[in-house]
Amino acid sequence: MKAFVQNHPFWFVIAVFAAESLLAIPFVVVYKLLGLGIEPLRLIIPIAQSVFVIAVIWYLGWFRQVGFISRVKNVHVLWVPLVVAFVPALMFGTVEIAAQGVLFYTLAILFTGISEEGLARGIILRALLPKGLWPALLGAGFLFSIGHFSNLAFAEFTLLDMVEVLVNTFGFAILYGAVFLRTLNILPLIALHTLEDFIYVVSGTAGPFATHPLPTSIHITIAVIGIVYGLYLVRDLDAKEVLDEIQRT
Repeated sequence: MKAFVQNHPFWFVIAVFAAESLLAIPFVVVYKLLGLGIEPLRLIIPIAQSVFVIAVIWYLGWFRQVGFISRVKNVHVLWVPLVVAFVPALMFGTVEIAAQGVLFYTLAILFTGISEEGLARGIILRALLPKGLWPALLGAGFLFSIGHFSNLAFAEFTLLDMVEVLVNTFGFAILYGAVFLRTLNILPLIALHTLEDFIYVVSGTAGPFATHPLPTSIHITIAVIGIVYGLYLVRDLDAKEVLDEIQRT
Protein backbone atom coordinates (compact mmCIF):
# COMPACT_ATOMS: atom_id res chain seq x y z
CA MET A 1 0.00 0.00 0.00
CA LYS A 2 2.82 2.44 0.83
CA ALA A 3 4.29 2.14 -2.67
CA PHE A 4 0.83 2.58 -4.18
CA VAL A 5 0.35 5.82 -2.21
CA GLN A 6 3.62 7.21 -3.51
CA ASN A 7 3.12 6.14 -7.13
CA HIS A 8 -0.64 6.64 -7.49
CA PRO A 9 -1.83 9.14 -4.84
CA PHE A 10 -4.99 10.14 -6.70
CA TRP A 11 -6.17 6.56 -7.09
CA PHE A 12 -5.24 5.86 -3.50
CA VAL A 13 -7.35 8.68 -2.07
CA ILE A 14 -10.31 7.72 -4.26
CA ALA A 15 -10.03 4.11 -3.07
CA VAL A 16 -9.79 5.07 0.61
CA PHE A 17 -12.61 7.59 0.26
CA ALA A 18 -14.83 4.98 -1.39
CA ALA A 19 -13.96 2.31 1.20
CA GLU A 20 -14.69 4.65 4.11
CA SER A 21 -17.98 5.74 2.56
CA LEU A 22 -19.11 2.21 1.68
CA LEU A 23 -18.36 1.08 5.22
CA ALA A 24 -21.74 2.48 6.26
CA ILE A 25 -23.75 0.34 3.82
CA PRO A 26 -23.62 -3.05 5.62
CA PHE A 27 -24.80 -1.42 8.86
CA VAL A 28 -27.71 0.34 7.13
CA VAL A 29 -28.71 -2.83 5.25
CA VAL A 30 -28.66 -5.00 8.38
CA TYR A 31 -30.65 -2.51 10.42
CA LYS A 32 -33.28 -2.11 7.71
CA LEU A 33 -33.57 -5.87 7.12
CA LEU A 34 -34.13 -6.34 10.84
CA GLY A 35 -36.70 -3.57 10.85
CA LEU A 36 -34.69 -1.55 13.38
CA GLY A 37 -34.58 2.22 13.62
CA ILE A 38 -31.38 3.60 12.14
CA GLU A 39 -30.83 6.26 14.81
CA PRO A 40 -28.13 4.19 16.62
CA LEU A 41 -26.17 4.21 13.35
CA ARG A 42 -25.41 7.89 13.95
CA LEU A 43 -22.91 6.59 16.52
CA ILE A 44 -22.09 3.10 15.24
CA ILE A 45 -21.06 4.21 11.74
CA PRO A 46 -18.70 7.02 12.86
CA ILE A 47 -17.04 4.63 15.32
CA ALA A 48 -16.44 2.07 12.55
CA GLN A 49 -15.19 4.76 10.18
CA SER A 50 -12.89 6.20 12.86
CA VAL A 51 -11.33 2.78 13.46
CA PHE A 52 -10.82 2.33 9.71
CA VAL A 53 -9.25 5.77 9.22
CA ILE A 54 -6.93 5.52 12.22
CA ALA A 55 -5.86 2.03 11.10
CA VAL A 56 -4.91 3.34 7.64
CA ILE A 57 -2.99 6.27 9.11
CA TRP A 58 -1.17 3.95 11.50
CA TYR A 59 -0.33 1.42 8.79
CA LEU A 60 1.13 4.13 6.57
CA GLY A 61 3.32 5.36 9.41
CA TRP A 62 1.68 8.79 9.34
CA PHE A 63 0.43 8.89 12.93
CA ARG A 64 2.89 11.59 13.99
CA GLN A 65 3.13 13.16 10.53
CA VAL A 66 -0.54 14.14 10.45
CA GLY A 67 -0.37 15.64 13.91
CA PHE A 68 -1.33 13.10 16.56
CA ILE A 69 1.24 14.85 18.74
CA SER A 70 1.17 17.60 21.37
CA ARG A 71 3.08 20.26 19.43
CA VAL A 72 0.89 22.75 17.55
CA LYS A 73 2.41 25.38 15.28
CA ASN A 74 0.82 28.79 14.69
CA VAL A 75 -1.91 28.42 17.31
CA HIS A 76 -3.19 31.90 16.48
CA VAL A 77 -4.67 30.72 13.16
CA LEU A 78 -7.33 28.76 15.07
CA TRP A 79 -9.33 31.87 16.01
CA VAL A 80 -11.48 32.04 12.85
CA PRO A 81 -12.83 28.45 12.99
CA LEU A 82 -13.34 28.91 16.74
CA VAL A 83 -15.42 32.07 16.29
CA VAL A 84 -17.38 30.64 13.35
CA ALA A 85 -18.28 27.56 15.40
CA PHE A 86 -20.35 29.66 17.80
CA VAL A 87 -22.44 31.47 15.17
CA PRO A 88 -25.55 29.20 15.43
CA ALA A 89 -25.67 29.45 19.23
CA LEU A 90 -25.12 33.23 19.16
CA MET A 91 -28.00 33.60 16.72
CA PHE A 92 -30.51 31.13 18.17
CA GLY A 93 -29.37 30.08 21.64
CA THR A 94 -29.98 26.43 22.53
CA VAL A 95 -32.86 23.98 22.48
CA GLU A 96 -33.85 21.60 25.26
CA ILE A 97 -32.37 18.11 24.85
CA ALA A 98 -32.61 15.23 27.32
CA ALA A 99 -29.37 14.31 29.07
CA GLN A 100 -29.11 10.92 27.34
CA GLY A 101 -29.57 12.64 24.00
CA VAL A 102 -26.75 15.06 24.76
CA LEU A 103 -24.43 12.17 25.71
CA PHE A 104 -25.33 10.08 22.67
CA TYR A 105 -24.88 12.90 20.17
CA THR A 106 -21.73 14.20 21.82
CA LEU A 107 -20.15 10.78 21.28
CA ALA A 108 -21.52 10.54 17.74
CA ILE A 109 -20.20 14.00 16.92
CA LEU A 110 -16.79 13.26 18.45
CA PHE A 111 -16.31 10.12 16.36
CA THR A 112 -17.58 11.99 13.29
CA GLY A 113 -14.88 14.59 13.91
CA ILE A 114 -12.23 11.90 14.23
CA SER A 115 -13.30 10.04 11.09
CA GLU A 116 -13.85 13.10 8.89
CA GLU A 117 -10.70 14.95 9.94
CA GLY A 118 -8.67 11.75 9.84
CA LEU A 119 -9.85 11.01 6.31
CA ALA A 120 -9.90 14.50 4.75
CA ARG A 121 -6.88 16.09 6.41
CA GLY A 122 -4.99 13.10 7.81
CA ILE A 123 -5.11 10.87 4.72
CA ILE A 124 -6.36 12.64 1.57
CA LEU A 125 -4.61 16.00 2.00
CA ARG A 126 -1.42 14.31 3.21
CA ALA A 127 -1.40 11.82 0.33
CA LEU A 128 -1.94 14.51 -2.32
CA LEU A 129 0.56 17.01 -0.92
CA PRO A 130 3.47 15.65 -3.01
CA LYS A 131 1.41 16.64 -6.08
CA GLY A 132 1.25 20.26 -4.94
CA LEU A 133 -0.53 22.42 -2.42
CA TRP A 134 -3.56 23.21 -4.58
CA PRO A 135 -4.31 19.63 -5.69
CA ALA A 136 -4.06 18.61 -2.03
CA LEU A 137 -6.20 21.40 -0.61
CA LEU A 138 -8.86 21.41 -3.35
CA GLY A 139 -8.91 17.63 -3.78
CA ALA A 140 -9.45 17.07 -0.08
CA GLY A 141 -12.11 19.79 -0.06
CA PHE A 142 -13.98 18.30 -2.99
CA LEU A 143 -14.05 14.78 -1.56
CA PHE A 144 -15.02 16.07 1.89
CA SER A 145 -17.98 17.88 0.33
CA ILE A 146 -19.36 15.06 -1.77
CA GLY A 147 -18.92 12.73 1.19
CA HIS A 148 -21.80 14.58 2.85
CA PHE A 149 -24.26 13.04 0.41
CA SER A 150 -24.44 10.32 3.06
CA ASN A 151 -26.65 12.72 5.04
CA LEU A 152 -29.46 11.63 2.75
CA ALA A 153 -29.68 8.44 4.80
CA PHE A 154 -30.91 10.38 7.82
CA ALA A 155 -33.00 13.25 6.45
CA GLU A 156 -34.88 14.51 3.41
CA PHE A 157 -33.01 17.07 1.32
CA THR A 158 -34.16 19.08 -1.68
CA LEU A 159 -31.66 19.76 -4.44
CA LEU A 160 -31.25 23.33 -3.18
CA ASP A 161 -30.63 22.05 0.36
CA MET A 162 -27.92 19.71 -0.86
CA VAL A 163 -26.24 22.44 -2.92
CA GLU A 164 -26.19 24.58 0.22
CA VAL A 165 -24.67 21.72 2.23
CA LEU A 166 -22.02 21.07 -0.40
CA VAL A 167 -21.03 24.74 -0.64
CA ASN A 168 -20.88 25.05 3.13
CA THR A 169 -18.85 21.86 3.57
CA PHE A 170 -16.43 22.92 0.80
CA GLY A 171 -15.81 26.21 2.59
CA PHE A 172 -15.36 24.26 5.82
CA ALA A 173 -12.85 21.93 4.13
CA ILE A 174 -10.78 24.75 2.64
CA LEU A 175 -10.64 26.48 6.03
CA TYR A 176 -9.72 23.34 7.96
CA GLY A 177 -7.27 22.17 5.30
CA ALA A 178 -5.45 25.50 5.42
CA VAL A 179 -5.41 25.50 9.21
CA PHE A 180 -3.94 21.98 9.14
CA LEU A 181 -1.20 23.09 6.76
CA ARG A 182 -0.34 25.92 9.16
CA THR A 183 -0.58 24.02 12.45
CA LEU A 184 0.58 20.59 11.22
CA ASN A 185 -1.59 19.08 13.93
CA ILE A 186 -4.91 17.33 13.45
CA LEU A 187 -5.96 17.34 17.12
CA PRO A 188 -7.16 20.98 17.24
CA LEU A 189 -9.16 20.34 14.07
CA ILE A 190 -10.87 17.31 15.61
CA ALA A 191 -11.71 19.41 18.67
CA LEU A 192 -13.02 22.36 16.59
CA HIS A 193 -14.95 20.04 14.25
CA THR A 194 -16.60 18.37 17.24
CA LEU A 195 -17.38 21.73 18.83
CA GLU A 196 -18.93 23.16 15.66
CA ASP A 197 -21.13 20.12 15.01
CA PHE A 198 -22.16 20.04 18.68
CA ILE A 199 -23.22 23.68 18.58
CA TYR A 200 -25.27 23.08 15.43
CA VAL A 201 -27.11 20.26 17.20
CA VAL A 202 -27.75 21.99 20.54
CA SER A 203 -28.76 25.24 18.83
CA GLY A 204 -31.46 23.40 16.87
CA THR A 205 -30.07 24.56 13.54
CA ALA A 206 -29.08 21.09 12.27
CA GLY A 207 -29.33 17.44 13.20
CA PRO A 208 -32.13 15.48 14.85
CA PHE A 209 -33.34 18.36 17.04
CA ALA A 210 -33.44 20.99 14.29
CA THR A 211 -36.27 23.50 14.71
CA HIS A 212 -34.92 26.51 12.83
CA PRO A 213 -32.31 25.79 10.14
CA LEU A 214 -29.56 28.33 9.76
CA PRO A 215 -30.54 30.75 6.95
CA THR A 216 -28.95 30.02 3.58
CA SER A 217 -27.40 33.49 3.51
CA ILE A 218 -25.60 32.80 6.80
CA HIS A 219 -24.41 29.39 5.60
CA ILE A 220 -23.01 30.89 2.40
CA THR A 221 -21.39 33.76 4.31
CA ILE A 222 -19.67 31.30 6.64
CA ALA A 223 -18.47 29.28 3.63
CA VAL A 224 -17.07 32.40 1.95
CA ILE A 225 -15.30 33.44 5.15
CA GLY A 226 -13.78 29.98 5.39
CA ILE A 227 -12.56 30.02 1.79
CA VAL A 228 -11.15 33.56 1.97
CA TYR A 229 -9.37 32.98 5.28
CA GLY A 230 -8.12 29.58 4.14
CA LEU A 231 -6.66 31.02 0.94
CA TYR A 232 -5.07 33.81 2.97
CA LEU A 233 -3.39 31.27 5.26
CA VAL A 234 -1.81 29.31 2.42
CA ARG A 235 -0.93 32.29 0.22
CA ASP A 236 2.82 31.89 0.76
CA LEU A 237 3.08 28.20 1.58
CA ASP A 238 5.25 25.88 -0.47
CA ALA A 239 4.05 22.28 -0.65
CA LYS A 240 7.57 20.84 -0.68
CA GLU A 241 8.59 22.79 2.42
CA VAL A 242 5.42 21.73 4.25
CA LEU A 243 5.95 18.10 3.23
CA ASP A 244 9.59 18.20 4.36
CA GLU A 245 8.55 19.53 7.75
CA ILE A 246 5.81 16.92 8.08
CA GLN A 247 8.23 14.12 7.27
CA ARG A 248 10.72 15.39 9.84
CA THR A 249 8.08 15.05 12.58
